Amino acid sequence: MTLFDEVKKSYYETLGVAKNAEEAEIKRAYFSLVRQYQPDRFPEEFKKIRAAYETLMDREKRSEYDAIGNLPNSVVPLYREAQWFDRLGRRSKAAEFYEMILKGHPELDKVREQYARSLSADSKTGKAVEVWEELCRRHPDKSHYARELGNSYLERGWNKKALTETQRALALDPFSTDTWSSLITCTIAVLNVGQESWDELKKLSRKALETVRNVKTDEWKKIHLHTCAFVTTGLKETGEARKHLREIIRLAREGGRYGQEEGRHAFKEILAAVPGEALGTHYPGLKELADLVSGADDKKTRAKFDDIELSFQIEGLAAKGFHEIFQDLFKALNAGYEEEGDELTILSMEYLILDDKPAFDPQLRRLKGEFPQLYALHSSFFNEVLRTRNPEKMLYQRAKKINRYKREAGIVDEEDESGPEQPVHRAQPKVGRNDPCPCGSGKKYKHCCGA
Repeated sequence: MTLFDEVKKSYYETLGVAKNAEEAEIKRAYFSLVRQYQPDRFPEEFKKIRAAYETLMDREKRSEYDAIGNLPNSVVPLYREAQWFDRLGRRSKAAEFYEMILKGHPELDKVREQYARSLSADSKTGKAVEVWEELCRRHPDKSHYARELGNSYLERGWNKKALTETQRALALDPFSTDTWSSLITCTIAVLNVGQESWDELKKLSRKALETVRNVKTDEWKKIHLHTCAFVTTGLKETGEARKHLREIIRLAREGGRYGQEEGRHAFKEILAAVPGEALGTHYPGLKELADLVSGADDKKTRAKFDDIELSFQIEGLAAKGFHEIFQDLFKALNAGYEEEGDELTILSMEYLILDDKPAFDPQLRRLKGEFPQLYALHSSFFNEVLRTRNPEKMLYQRAKKINRYKREAGIVDEEDESGPEQPVHRAQPKVGRNDPCPCGSGKKYKHCCGA
């Protein structure tokens, strides 16, 4: 049995539920009927019940079924073709079939809606505006038509007209989460970026969340409202921002595939809009959100989040007992030599690590095990430090590079350049492999830090 085989009795009638029944009600009706019509005794009846249940419990199948159920039999094949091209992403072809249907049946507003959406997806926004305007003229009391017209105006760049139409949609249905989201989007497009507009958006997002707080249908749609609230709370309201982030995570987790998609959009919007220092403040929650929605689906966004993750780890090194030199070193490395003098700074810190190798060896091993991402930023140097038995040679090489860099940068005075570069001697005596380890473990150096 396919979605279109049930003609005499609708799926709603089969389960004995209303057309606006929620998922919980559909589920209760299904299990009640299954107890009455067991599959081994009533196989045909059970198949019908199961087909109805599987269709009405899936949002996309239910939406398609509702649309098909109200169409004349003569246009169902054309409508199915249009839907098929829509799924393939061939919006222009889908629009052709919708237009063919409307020529014979101009009264089918459901088809007209999908025609307008296909036109928008095919970048034919001017034609889409005309279709939505026609629907609004026919049904001036329908909120979702006004909202869609506002969205079409926005696509055309008519921001003020979009805002006015969306406000009209909200007046018709003040409890629509979709319309509140559209209103925020239109408001962002109209307002100039500044503290006053930021405050207005914050108030608007708070008002939206307060209004739709008790609306339970498709709660995942509230993710966008929480995202706007999170972005606009600012650095001074971290407590409130965390609450919004927790709600985004909860709704993304409970919303299934739709929640996952909205959560991914929220993740991108947050990374694009929130300053880096605020992202660091909310790093644990952002990491949970990133893991939940499988991270970002583009390399640039993923790279930005990786930078935030590294910055967060760098800031936490001191609390873990690592020498402050590691924090300075990784900050310079993570900057990617963007600032003048970064290379000299890195060379100088390498020199200091080599000059006290026995003391830094244990910390390097800890770093490798506890912070592999940070260790990887400079792994070639760290590995060489841990392996070498001749740190004096590495010290001499760094000293030469430092002096050369200073000369090229004009930092060294002429009198300092007259003599040849001299090898660098260690400030501390060399530790033999059979000597006691300087870390104080009581073991020989070769069995401890020198292993």
